[in-house]
Amino acid sequence: MTSLRLCRRIAVLLSAALLAGLAGCASLSLAYRQLPLLAGFWADAWLDLDRPQRARLREQLQAWQAWHRREELPQWLALLQQAHAALDGGVTPDELLALEQGARASAERCLRQAAPLAAPLLADLRPGQWRHLQRRMDEKAADWHDRQAGRDGPAERGKRHAASLERWLGDLDRGTRRQARADAEGWRFDLPAMAQARAARQARTLEALRAWSRQDLAGGTALLMQNLQPQPAEQAYRDEVLASLLRLLNGLDAGQREQVRRHWAGWRAELHRLHAP
Repeated sequence: MTSLRLCRRIAVLLSAALLAGLAGCASLSLAYRQLPLLAGFWADAWLDLDRPQRARLREQLQAWQAWHRREELPQWLALLQQAHAALDGGVTPDELLALEQGARASAERCLRQAAPLAAPLLADLRPGQWRHLQRRMDEKAADWHDRQAGRDGPAERGKRHAASLERWLGDLDRGTRRQARADAEGWRFDLPAMAQARAARQARTLEALRAWSRQDLAGGTALLMQNLQPQPAEQAYRDEVLASLLRLLNGLDAGQREQVRRHWAGWRAELHRLHAP
């Protein structure tokens, strides 16, 4: 098995983990089936939609999910069938980078499909709704800054890192979870630089949505894809994250790797049920 094939398989698992995170502790199947409802609530909170706009959004989300179930789930399933051997032999930095490339490819396909569905709704937004979106973004950024700048910032980063790992790998034993949190708490975090990168990403998101609203679908999608790339100011932090992840993955013993395989096998079974007509 080549390293590229290995990482493509893991990339699918990462994408599935993002879906699992939509519903917190709920199952992947439940999160996926509720995706139009959950995404609708989320979009309404950010855009302050009126009733006709909410109805239109619900229809578009259902159409997008039907495409995703038909087109994306089979690709995930094809890779998940071979995923049980993914961790054998150790994981290299190049493999992690290939993993990210695979996840971004999935995201780009999803955004390209979403663009023509979202464009009419975005074109219908009133100036007050765009201002509402800007205010929500600013509030979210201020809340993030307060949490990161406070005395509990490192602990917060450690907690979120461990939770993200468990969504991807399944339950970690106490020692592994403690080490993951300790690693994250020790990462060098340049708050001004990270805040600047976050602000640039926020501005790019707003610009992308406005591009979609003008029917510039390719331009808006390209801007959103830029947001998935690390900014120069984030590179040092990103390098520490990748190094920590490599140590954790390559430090799993045989029993822990088997637990991860069982976790991923559960996803595969759920995805089979979701894809069944």
